[in-house]
Amino acid sequence: MIRFSEIVTTASDLLLRGGTLLTLDAQATVLRGADLLIREGRIASIGHVEPPAGARVLDVSGCLVLPGLIQGHLHLGQTFFRGLAEERRLLSWLRERIWPLEAAHDDESAYWCAMLGAAECLLGGTTTIQDIGIGPGARGLLQAIADSGLRAFAGQCLMDSGDGMPAVMRPDTDQVLAETAALGDEFAGKAEGRLRYVLNPRFILSCSDPLWEGVRELSLRRGWPVHTHALEQRDETLAVRELKGGRDEVQYFADQGLLATDLRLAHGVWITHEHLDRVRGGRFSVVHCPSSNLKLGSGVADLLAFHRAGVPVGIGCDGAACSNQLDNFAEVRLAGLLQKVKHGPDAFSGLDALRLATSEGARALGLQNEVGTIEPGKHADLAVLASDRPELWAAPQADPHDLVAFGASRAVVRHVLVGGRLEVEEGRLTRLNLEEIYRESERCLGELIRRSGVGL
Repeated sequence: MIRFSEIVTTASDLLLRGGTLLTLDAQATVLRGADLLIREGRIASIGHVEPPAGARVLDVSGCLVLPGLIQGHLHLGQTFFRGLAEERRLLSWLRERIWPLEAAHDDESAYWCAMLGAAECLLGGTTTIQDIGIGPGARGLLQAIADSGLRAFAGQCLMDSGDGMPAVMRPDTDQVLAETAALGDEFAGKAEGRLRYVLNPRFILSCSDPLWEGVRELSLRRGWPVHTHALEQRDETLAVRELKGGRDEVQYFADQGLLATDLRLAHGVWITHEHLDRVRGGRFSVVHCPSSNLKLGSGVADLLAFHRAGVPVGIGCDGAACSNQLDNFAEVRLAGLLQKVKHGPDAFSGLDALRLATSEGARALGLQNEVGTIEPGKHADLAVLASDRPELWAAPQADPHDLVAFGASRAVVRHVLVGGRLEVEEGRLTRLNLEEIYRESERCLGELIRRSGVGL
């Protein structure tokens, strides 16, 4: 298994010259024909900048420069399963296909599966992810994320019970907690600090009461956030109520003390005003996954209600097994359009939608002081879009936030930087070998499907 982190690269001064900067700061400042100087992986200055001696100058005139996109909920360990679990609702999707396939992972298959997904993310302008992890193969997946060049929250997916779950995915509770603590010790802070550990109990239907109690204690003791699925589909909540004495997910989390942690819910389609009142004032965020929610027939989350309650909202593609692609521009567009259908055409602007993957997405992950806007001192995590593409061509009076939110896709991504390093240049990966990733992924997927016993 090749470890891409063994490839040593050095970051020198880099000047992006002459682009249109969509800063996504509090005022949504747009700077046209501006320069951006990167030094030691961070944004040093913006405006008119003379290149320092020895700096590389990259001409981005005519391009749009914006903060790298943030995906707050992702399953890189499901990238191999694209198209293998179609036309199913959530619980049958999990029990009939996803859990048996995930159970067949080992460290090598998980490594290349995650690397394939990471390559897709980088090529689409994503620079930060929060990954929910897997059980078997978790170490391989974490190593791939560390090697990929992405900034990430990531951890093992925690499960110890559940109907229809393969035995290998539900070990003893104490074993699960000990393994995740050990993985956190091993991986937190890796990749020059780009990788942070997160506790990932999958959802209430696959985690026992003692596991949730252990997660709460680990989170409060170690400062690791908690990232889980909740209120995604009505079928799920009905099953939770049956299992937990009539309580739904938020009621159960409150009783278990999880609201005292940094709790990040993926989906939240069926969050109510009562739920929002209960979580008010806590460290609580929601990650919206519109493609997945539509594909699995789950519904449409009410982002305006979250905003009114002061809840930070991020966005993500979920996984290739349910949304079929990891292009976060597609999620931004869909999120904006769905809120317009739900609340009216003036209710959710292109700027509102774009913030889900930038400034607001950073706040959902507690990274608002590090990424999500173009401001001096922040990490130079950036996406450069080639605005000479037909889909971004428009009158000068058009708001560029609208152009990006409703017209951009990974096809317009020209350069991508993480910590000031060019991970994508002229639309091509600079460090990761895509042909090798394809070759190793094909080999590992064939072996995984055979191990899974799933009839395809």
